[in-house]
This record gives sequence, C-alpha cells and structure tokens, in this order.
Amino acid sequence: MKFQVILFSVLAIFLASCATDSSEKMTEGGFKYKIIPDGGTQAANDGDYVFFHVNMMADNNEQFNSRTSGQESVIQLKPQPNANIITDAMQELLALSTVGDSIVLMVPTDSLKNLGFPPGDTTKLLSYNIRVTEILDEASYNEKISTEQAEAEAKAAIVMERLPEVEAFVAETYKYIASGKAGDNIQETPSGLKYIIHEEGSGEQLNAGDIATVHYYGILKSNGTMFDNSWRRGQEFQFQIGAGQVIKGWDEGLALLKKGSKATLIIPYELGYGAAGNPPTIPAESDLIFYIEVPQ
Repeated sequence: MKFQVILFSVLAIFLASCATDSSEKMTEGGFKYKIIPDGGTQAANDGDYVFFHVNMMADNNEQFNSRTSGQESVIQLKPQPNANIITDAMQELLALSTVGDSIVLMVPTDSLKNLGFPPGDTTKLLSYNIRVTEILDEASYNEKISTEQAEAEAKAAIVMERLPEVEAFVAETYKYIASGKAGDNIQETPSGLKYIIHEEGSGEQLNAGDIATVHYYGILKSNGTMFDNSWRRGQEFQFQIGAGQVIKGWDEGLALLKKGSKATLIIPYELGYGAAGNPPTIPAESDLIFYIEVPQ
C-alpha cells in the first residue's frame, strides 16, 4: 500500500510538471515519460534481463499491480521483432535506468488503435508506474531461473506428499456432511453458500480485491467424486477475490476467511458452474464441495 501511495504521488507530480515543463521527455515512439533516479549505479547492457514491479492505471483505475500479485515482470533488453509499441517504450526506458529507479510512462489510448483497444472504451490514458528491482546478465539470469525451478520442484514434492492426508480428511468431511450430523457446524450465507470453518487462521481477513493464495480439493456433492485439486499439482492457486476470475461461491467464500484458515465450502450450482455445469468433470446442476487451505 505504501508503494502504491508513492507511485500515485509520483504520477500526480509528473502530470503537474507536464503542464508547465516545455522540456518534457519523450520516448522514440512519442510517449511522455519521467525517470526518478534512486542513486543506483548498476545499469543494464544489451542482452541483460531487467526485473521490475509495475502498477498499470487506466485513467484513475488500477488495472494491474505486480506487487499485489507478488510476481515481478522481466524484460530482456534485445530487439524483439514482434514487440508492440508499449514493450518497445519500456525497453527504451529500462535501458536508461539503474536498479532502484522509478519510471512513469504515459500512453494515450488513441495511439493503441492498432493493438485492438476495445471499441467504445472511454479510457484516455494508460500510465505505467515502474520500479527497477534487479538487473542480471544472461548467465546470472539462467542460474537464477535454474535455482528457482529446483526450489519450486522441491516445494511441489513436499506439497504432493500431503495428498493422501488431504484425501482422507475430505472423505471424512464428506461423510460428516452427508450424514446430517454437521448441524450447527455448518454456517450459511443469504446467497445459499454453506461453509464449515475447521481451523480459523490468525492472519489478516481476506477481502474483495485481495490476491488469495489457496490450496483446494474439489468434489461433487452428489457422490463425492474428486474433479480437481491443487495438491496433485504441487502448486497453490492464486486469484483476485471479487474480480470474477473464479466461480461466485469462491469469491464469496474466500472473503469469509482469514489467512491460515482451513475450511470447507458447500456451493450450490447457482454459485458454481450453473445449470450447464462444466462437462465432462462437472455435470449439469452440480452442487460442489471444496476443502480449502489458505496459507498464513
């Protein structure tokens, strides 16, 4: 949040200066920009990989923030024949920057007609607020990727080892729900979503707009058949709550939890995949049960 405030402040200062500064800088493609130096000395050379965080705004509406998602962006500084004009501009500015520098890039949407900008959209200006975090040559980059891949594989192996434990717990929970003995342990929202909190986390409450990181195990309520789970892949699933990236039952259900929680969501088909289902794994009008763990 603090970083976002800084970026918005930088953007406001830049917009104000553009109104009075006749010497404003322009990219080769004709976009206004400003580089705010941080005093760093490590600059990029041709072929280097530049890592950066980026906050993208459409007028005053945030579209993307890599700090929120926890995933940095990276560009290699070399000619890219199929690159669009925005990527070209970013390459140009990243090549002028050092680690720690901030960049504000302003892109009028009337310059994006050839990129298929949605017709009828009233957005006038896209702004990219960038902070350079790391610069690596190709050998160092390959070493970094190799190390991260090995770490990810080791983490995935540990996650997959838990699958039998999770399967057993889900099976017991399914029997518990089907027996009718769950009683007051099942809570219900006005929409019809039902849920059981097995362990309430001690972390922050999740809210609409947050990026949720979860493990899940999904079964059909009708017969307990598993149709998908994240443990078998060894990788957590991420999505933004309330953004329509998942079924309605998930958007509502995750907003009921705190980080560190373990819960079961019982989702009526109206809040799941609807009357049509999601064949072949989820038949029409299927109510669903998800066991969910939200890491601390």
